[in-house]
Amino acid sequence: MKNINDYGNVEIAKEAYEDMVNIVANKIKGIYPAKKGGISDCQIKDGELIVNLNIKVKTGIDVNKISIKLQNKVHETIEEMTGIDCKNINVNVLGFIN
Repeated sequence: MKNINDYGNVEIAKEAYEDMVNIVANKIKGIYPAKKGGISDCQIKDGELIVNLNIKVKTGIDVNKISIKLQNKVHETIEEMTGIDCKNINVNVLGFIN
């Protein structure tokens, strides 16, 4: 996503957003990547950031509660670090881990 100001352009690559999201997700106990390479897949469409989180959850943990916690933390981090209000944070639970 690009931000134009008086000094020039600031562009944040989708990979940078993915790094932010992976760092946040790795701090939440009970969440694991569903695939190698990280938890998130970010897309930029029509100037909007879309975050898809593909996770596995430790058995015995409330899936809805931890998913909402993950969405909130990702939203807060992206907004604090970039000023962007990301409204599309999709959590896909693809399995469970003992």
